[in-house]
Amino acid sequence: MPAQELILVSEFCAYHRVEVDFVNSLEQRGLIETTLVEQSVYLQPDQLGQLEKLIRLRQELDIHVDDLDLIVHLLERLESLQEQVTWLRNRLIFYEPPSDRAV
Repeated sequence: MPAQELILVSEFCAYHRVEVDFVNSLEQRGLIETTLVEQSVYLQPDQLGQLEKLIRLRQELDIHVDDLDLIVHLLERLESLQEQVTWLRNRLIFYEPPSDRAV
């Protein structure tokens, strides 16, 4: 990917008022991916949403960086369960058309 499409971690951190060490610790835990180009650390644009979500969890809910991987796992599990419920509801509607009352 061309370097102009990458986001410099130090600039991202300055904009969001977070420490570069915070981003480094997330990368070490496998929660985000960074790219090293000529001794500078960059973020892929597709990592921004995940990183901003982690920053909000850290700042707004005061979740310690060591616990963020657990929270991410629980959120992913919740999303998976919601998808399963939707799939099961669709299957149920296929076999039993909905009645007048809400499901």
